Amino acid sequence: MKIKLFLFLTIIISLNIFSQNISIAKGGIIKDRQFLIDKNEITTCDINGNFVSIRPHRINGTLRNYYIEFFNGLNFLERQEIKTEKSTKILKVYIKNNKVHILIKEEDKKNISLRFDLFNLDKKKLIQKKLILINKDNDKDLYKSLKNDIPISENHDENYLVSFPVIDTETAYTYLEYFDSDLNSISSHKVYPNKNIHRKNTSFLNVSLYNNKVYILYSLTDEEDSNYYQLTEFKNGETRDIILPIQNNIYQLINAKVFENSYIISGLFSKQKKGAFEGFLYYNINLDTFEVAYQQLSNFLTENARKYFIGFFKNNRSIDIKDIFIDEEKNTYLIGQFYTIRKQYVPIGITFITSVSTFITYNPFSISYKVYDDILISKINSNGELIWDNIFELKQTEKIQSKSNKKDSSYYAFLQNNQLNILMNGFINMEKDKLIMKQDKRNSKTNFYNIIVNPDGTIIPKIIFPNADSDILFRAEGTIKFNNTIFNLGQGNMRKQLMKLSLEY
Repeated sequence: MKIKLFLFLTIIISLNIFSQNISIAKGGIIKDRQFLIDKNEITTCDINGNFVSIRPHRINGTLRNYYIEFFNGLNFLERQEIKTEKSTKILKVYIKNNKVHILIKEEDKKNISLRFDLFNLDKKKLIQKKLILINKDNDKDLYKSLKNDIPISENHDENYLVSFPVIDTETAYTYLEYFDSDLNSISSHKVYPNKNIHRKNTSFLNVSLYNNKVYILYSLTDEEDSNYYQLTEFKNGETRDIILPIQNNIYQLINAKVFENSYIISGLFSKQKKGAFEGFLYYNINLDTFEVAYQQLSNFLTENARKYFIGFFKNNRSIDIKDIFIDEEKNTYLIGQFYTIRKQYVPIGITFITSVSTFITYNPFSISYKVYDDILISKINSNGELIWDNIFELKQTEKIQSKSNKKDSSYYAFLQNNQLNILMNGFINMEKDKLIMKQDKRNSKTNFYNIIVNPDGTIIPKIIFPNADSDILFRAEGTIKFNNTIFNLGQGNMRKQLMKLSLEY
């Protein structure tokens, strides 16, 4: 279905914000009744400024078709509906070679498949390419793994790679399948961390593709109850491993990333008990020599950070390591966000028919979801030494208890010119000595901020624009970025608007 727009003029505003220049451009506001059915969209862009939006169409939690929405510059152009099977999940969306790539998992009674839906941005035509088709009777292990909610990774440089963990009767392994530039299968492989270790003692943590080599990170426990990480490098059917012992009775929460010729593992550690974190851990593995270059445990530097974990993780409270960034000097920045598990009771109507009358009763069921608040930020140098840690407080998150009406309590972080930036909505009283972001305020009182974190850990809030000057709320979590360009598709009240931020330094 095509929707023609009559708004072709773009509103362009340029603001100088201290030493950072950000030019703001907005397309026309359009009505979108589809917003009432499903408020979740997946957006992507590319280096040429192309922007598309994918809106899953769910009814009672089940995906029934989806829409791809095209834009002309910043203005909405047209929408196409794509039919799917009942059990469908959109895994990943990106633009490559002027084509929108939509990775989809689809299931019928006997088969599970992974496929790409490809849209040429010039012709707006759909091509579907089947990547993997698993029959329930032919390969029970692969079928069972894909049926479960496992992490499925897709990487692409010269060729395409699809990977996911598989558990068979006794052991666990990573399934890899390579595809050429036309998405024809080249080869498939099973990469085992250790065939002598039972699947219950094997945890799949991360898979990365760098320099045409695959790196898989596992957490393993051997027969003597010793714990260790294993990093496996795979290329052309050949593997090599490195073992990273974990001291007994140490609990760790980690993230990992490849940067140039280094594999960085970093996160939080505790020598006492799960949740009572004491500081940061760091591993730096040289991918040329495949040896540990640096390894370090560092206690928190600030009393503020230490106090956060005294008697912590009670009443459904915890923390996620959400982002890891590495700058040109190989300093590592970790961002963790605290959260509380909240339950919402949803009424379900059930119709009863008797010989006398028909009536409806409501049986509520609970949905658990995370409500995020304060942010833990740290910087670790290339030798693994903790340079600084800091806490940025968020208050009044989801003061309104309704999920559909809650304000924007999300953030979007990125590293630009070796400087950490965090986009966020809320209100900061600059007259107070302590910087606290308050949320769930009226839009007329809040701002869209760029929270700049200086190299020394100092937090400097910069107002990009007051929300009072905007007709649409641009939620931080809806942000996407390519080089110096940031897009955000704002939505609300059956309306939406595309915003573009251009960063200039």
